[in-house]
Amino acid sequence: MLLGNNRLIRRRVIVGLLLAASLTLLTLSFREGNGGVIGGIQRTALAITAPVSGVVHRVTQPFVDGWNWTTGLVDARQENARLQEQIREMGAREVQNQVSQDQLTKLEELLQYKQSNVTSDYQQVGAAVIGQSGNSQNVRTITINVGSADGIELNDPVIGPYKDGGGLIGRVVVVAGSAATVRLITDPASGVTAGILGGSAKGILLPSDAGDGLLSMENVKQEDVVNQGDTVITSGYDVKGYTSLFPRGIPVGRVSSVSQTDVGDPTKVIQVTPFVDLGDLTDVLVVKVGAG
Repeated sequence: MLLGNNRLIRRRVIVGLLLAASLTLLTLSFREGNGGVIGGIQRTALAITAPVSGVVHRVTQPFVDGWNWTTGLVDARQENARLQEQIREMGAREVQNQVSQDQLTKLEELLQYKQSNVTSDYQQVGAAVIGQSGNSQNVRTITINVGSADGIELNDPVIGPYKDGGGLIGRVVVVAGSAATVRLITDPASGVTAGILGGSAKGILLPSDAGDGLLSMENVKQEDVVNQGDTVITSGYDVKGYTSLFPRGIPVGRVSSVSQTDVGDPTKVIQVTPFVDLGDLTDVLVVKVGAG
C-alpha cells in the first residue's frame, strides 16, 4: 500500500515539473521572440528536421497524390453515374411527355372530327385500341375496348385521327360485351365504295396488292377526271333498300397517283394513301350507324 502511494506521489511530482518547465519555456519564447536561447533551439530543430521532412514529403507525396487521384476518380465516376441517371430520368420524362402530347394531339383531332357535320347524324363512341394483328407495316385488324354493352354493332364504321380531323380506318366485324374487332381498310377482305370529293368519279377502294398500306381505287371510268392530290371520301349509297356500309362523306385518303390503262379498257386505277397512319392507332371513334 505504501509502495503504491510513493509511485503516485512521484508521478504527480514529474507531471508538476514538466508543467513548470513548459510554462517557463513558453514565457521565455514570448519574451525573446525569434532570438535568444529558445529561438535558437527552435531554429536548430527546424534545421535538423527540415531535410528529413523534405525527404519524407518527396517519398510520400506520390502516394498521397495517387490516393487523391484515386479518390478523385472514384468521386468523378460516382458523379458521372449520378449525372447519367439524371439524364436517363430526364430522357424518360421527355419521352413520356412526348407520348402524352402525341396522344393529346390525336384526341384533339378526333374531337375536331366529332364536332364536324360529316357523321353528325350518328352517335359516336370513343374507344382505345387494346390489340392488333400483324406488324406496324401491315396491320389488318385491331381490338378496341368497347362492345355491345356500349351499343356497338356489326359493320359500324370506325374513325382514326389525322391532322385535319378524322379518317376512315375500317369497320366492326366481331362484337363482344366489352370489346370488338375492327377490320382495317387495308385488310385483303376489305372494300369501300368511294368517290372524289367535289367530283363525279366513283369506284371501290381495295388494298394494294403490294401490301404497302396503300389502297387502289378501281372501276373508275376513263372519262372521269381524277387528279393527284384529290381527296377520296366514302360515297355511300341507298339503292332499293341496299345501303352502303359507310355513310357518305367520311374522308379516307388522298390520291397519290393515277394510272391510265390500255386504250380498250374502260376503267383506270388510282392509288390512294390513307389519311390515318394505320400502324399507329391508340384512340378511335366508332360511328353507331344503327343508332341514328
